[in-house]
Amino acid sequence: MLVRLLTAAAAVAATALAAPPADARHKDDGIVVQDLAYGEVLFDFFQEDYFDALTRLLAAEQRNEIPHHQAEAEVMLGGLYLSYGEHRLAGEIFERVLAKSVDPELNDRCWYFLAKIWHERGYQPEAEAALGRITGTLPEELEPQLHLLWSEVLMDQGKFPEALASLQSWKRPSDAWVGYVKYNIGVSLVRLGEIENGARVLDEVGKLEPKTPQLAALRDKANVALGYAWLQASRPVDAKPSLQRVRLEGPFSNKALLGVGWSDAETQNYRGALAPWLALHDRNLLDSAVQESLLAVPYAYAQLGADKQAADRYVEAIDAFNGEIARLTASIDAIERGELITELLGEHADAAEDGSGWYWRLDKVPDTIESRYLYELMASNKFQEGLKNYRDLLYLNRNLAHWEQSLGAFDNILDTRQRAYEQRLPQIDQSLASVDLDAMLAHRVELESRLQQIERSEDAVALGTEDQQKSWKKLSDMEAVLARAPNDADSDEIRAKQHFLKGVLEWDLERDYKARLWAEKKSLGDLDRQLREAQRRHHLVQSARDDWPEKFAALTARIEALRPRVAGMQTFAQAALAKQQGFLQAVAVAELKAQRDRLNTYMIQARFSLASIYDRASARTTPEGNQWLAEGAR
Repeated sequence: MLVRLLTAAAAVAATALAAPPADARHKDDGIVVQDLAYGEVLFDFFQEDYFDALTRLLAAEQRNEIPHHQAEAEVMLGGLYLSYGEHRLAGEIFERVLAKSVDPELNDRCWYFLAKIWHERGYQPEAEAALGRITGTLPEELEPQLHLLWSEVLMDQGKFPEALASLQSWKRPSDAWVGYVKYNIGVSLVRLGEIENGARVLDEVGKLEPKTPQLAALRDKANVALGYAWLQASRPVDAKPSLQRVRLEGPFSNKALLGVGWSDAETQNYRGALAPWLALHDRNLLDSAVQESLLAVPYAYAQLGADKQAADRYVEAIDAFNGEIARLTASIDAIERGELITELLGEHADAAEDGSGWYWRLDKVPDTIESRYLYELMASNKFQEGLKNYRDLLYLNRNLAHWEQSLGAFDNILDTRQRAYEQRLPQIDQSLASVDLDAMLAHRVELESRLQQIERSEDAVALGTEDQQKSWKKLSDMEAVLARAPNDADSDEIRAKQHFLKGVLEWDLERDYKARLWAEKKSLGDLDRQLREAQRRHHLVQSARDDWPEKFAALTARIEALRPRVAGMQTFAQAALAKQQGFLQAVAVAELKAQRDRLNTYMIQARFSLASIYDRASARTTPEGNQWLAEGAR
């Protein structure tokens, strides 16, 4: 049983997202994102915009914007590279991540998903090597899939003894997986020549209660496999019961009906064989079992001595084969002209908008002559992988074309900024010249020196308010005047009042001196910060003013250097696109040619059998026989 991946990238990334760092564990089934750039990558990723996610992730890594999610980001990057077929880069990333990781659980899951991807892509030795690197136990939901993956990888390499041993070592598979395990064990035993043992296991699967559509399909598949195993072992009587258990409307019904007919034919029961074979006549002629039934029915008639009915059926078969061969030839010609890819992707709006993705849905297959022969091929992993690569290349071509147009827009942006710079340059120079930072710094030094002198002399008057300083000056000036006044009662009264007022004022000044000194020092610190900010901004404006010509020249040169690079990548991508289209067409043409060759073989057999019937009839001398021969000749 092949377990299809929804997306390789999603599977690999899931391993990382399931095991965040200790300081970023899941909360309420969510992912704690500590870096904004990584959140943007996840947004694109979960929107299935894998190309945008890859681009944003590479930019974030280059700018060191994801320091808290480096391990997860690396695993996701490897998965995204795999989704675009970059196996070498992805392998290097996984090796690097796994070499640095100290989390055995994360390592095992990475190896599991990497093996699954290799298996899906047909690289079975690589998949086996990756599975061999798993040292622990996977989570409960993955453990059954691991056992089945092991068996599938080994069976695909023809290592049936190892596959059988792997499956038999699985002691207690859950009920949901028992059928698949037994089916693989039965197939392995049959392939190893242990027909009896393999048949006993397949028979158990063939009698399972089909609780789900998947189990119903597995049951049918097991019964067909068992029936044909008995037919190949020349035991048709044993084959018939299992083949009769197959549903008449299931995906394996045609092959089962054909096998039931052959089980009767092998026991000389040709009348019994006709019933299932004739039932196939009304079914789709594109099915190989239906095609074979067109030969089997006249064969049975011939064995029953009904030569006329046999000859008529052979003629019908030849006509049907000729018609299908002609349609297959026309379909091959259409595919070689590129019409299949054009119909599938060329002008469809969905294909134009959907840049990437894994499986092209079969409900989007156009109703054309050639596509009706290719449904099974289009559903295969090989074709879907090739089609996905073609769609990725198509998207990359469109993306490069967009960047080619954007380079012209960047030129316009730079020209606009250059004109704005030239227009603002006089104002900038005037503003820079109007700011004398040296004078400000000198004034600041003077203020600091004055404050230090006040602190040393504890000059409380110097820190008084303007009114207090005016009052202090008046009172101090009065002392000289009062000193020259006569020593009479009025003068003494004025001297006493002046002394009292000066004392009160001095008390107020001394009381507030410490607080005012602290406030002045704080203001001086604020002034320092403002001066530093003014210096920084002055430097930034001056640097921007001086650096722009060089920056403009560098950006212009960079854009000009990108033009040939984008053009070269376009040439490469277009060549790859044409090559991938050729690959898809070759795969489709090979499939159709195989079908046409099979029909040609069937038609030759039909003609040979028809000629044999005519030869036998020519020996007859009855008028009815001569008339029948004449009608057959016509």
